[in-house]
Amino acid sequence: MDSFWQWVAGAMLTVVLGIALGKQSKDISLVLTMVVCCMVLLGAATYLQPVMEYVKRLQAMGQLEDGYAQILLKAVGIGLVTEFAVLICNDSGNSALGKSLQIAATVVVLWISLPLMESLLDLIERIMGGI
Repeated sequence: MDSFWQWVAGAMLTVVLGIALGKQSKDISLVLTMVVCCMVLLGAATYLQPVMEYVKRLQAMGQLEDGYAQILLKAVGIGLVTEFAVLICNDSGNSALGKSLQIAATVVVLWISLPLMESLLDLIERIMGGI
């Protein structure tokens, strides 16, 4: 939990430095922001190991196929990475590019979710056929 507060302090310091540098060089300010964002995200990624273990435990308890949990985790990962990229695009004044990334991420999540949708359709067909 201490590292979280360090991330917050680092982000606030980056904001202050970004404002100060932004008056002289917006490019350096943007690069500084991107570097600190990446450092925070890499630090946060270290906390994912217990989450992954918990998902594996739930998967084993529910006797789910391996692919289902992987699809869920991939979709979450795509969403988080996309959100980060969109925020960077918006900060740099490229909101159209950010919106394009959001649309592309939505399409990719739908694409990787096709096996889940197919399994759901098969289940519905079995239930309807059993009536």
